Amino acid sequence: MKHCFLTIALLLGLAGAAMAQSLEATAKVQDDHVAVGKPFALDLTLKAPYGTVVEWNPFLADTLSAQIDILKRGDLQRTADADSNIIVQQQLTLMTFDTGYIQVPSLQLSTFHSQLSTFTDPISLYSTTIAVDTTQVFRPLVPPIEHPVSMKEVFPWLLGLLILIIIGLAIWYYMKHRKPRVDENGEPVRRSKVPPYDKAIGDLESLKQQKLWQAGKVKEYYCGLTDIAREYIEGQFQVNAVEMTTDDILQEVRELHFDEALYGKLKDTMELADLVKFAKYSASALESDNAMSNMTDFVNDSYAHYQAQKAKEEEEARQHA
Repeated sequence: MKHCFLTIALLLGLAGAAMAQSLEATAKVQDDHVAVGKPFALDLTLKAPYGTVVEWNPFLADTLSAQIDILKRGDLQRTADADSNIIVQQQLTLMTFDTGYIQVPSLQLSTFHSQLSTFTDPISLYSTTIAVDTTQVFRPLVPPIEHPVSMKEVFPWLLGLLILIIIGLAIWYYMKHRKPRVDENGEPVRRSKVPPYDKAIGDLESLKQQKLWQAGKVKEYYCGLTDIAREYIEGQFQVNAVEMTTDDILQEVRELHFDEALYGKLKDTMELADLVKFAKYSASALESDNAMSNMTDFVNDSYAHYQAQKAKEEEEARQHA
């Protein structure tokens, strides 16, 4: 009985060995020279005896090896040959970014539950960059192709230019032919320029009536107050105060030789305004009210000083005449 079991095992082993020998796996490429970054095909074929259940490698990974990537997996094709062998085929689309010699590794193809398996032979390939034909003469770059401009594209520009010309001519005609305004004596009427002092007093009164700081618009209030001061100083004393900083304005005003009390009113108001505008200082109601009074006093007293100085100069001029 023991000899019977040994005989059966031996026969099964010989049958398995015979089936293993009948499994054939091949891998082929069309050319052993490939180009970097250019796809190439790998054709896989497995031939197995009739009735064999093939366990095909699904190639689920994105790479075939460290050098070769899998771009596409073709459908499995199952056919039979004249000897009733099962033929399973698949094409893999591969690509490499390495140069020099690379290798398609040996791939395992198996029967059901990997009872029997066989391997394809590894394939050596040579990967090169795209060849440049240095025998050809270098050609210059082709310039952009000129496309004729259509009337549809030009018309909006012509229309805009025509409108501008018409507007310009209308303005020129009006300026040339307009009649100057004259008074009852036939003299041209000229626009009266408001004196700096009168403008400053009017602007201060207007700012006061707006009650900005009372409405919580403290920053706007002090901006208006300092703007009035700058315009008044520039117009009355020919100091470029509008373009100056507070320190520069105070330096120029000091040279006008006002008394210290008057100079101090301007200095205190301008510096308080800078704190409110730039340092987010919260001025009290008393400070805001005093700021208006100080600026009004400065305008009035400085103008009186200017008038007295002007009268003195005119008196000295008459005496020397």
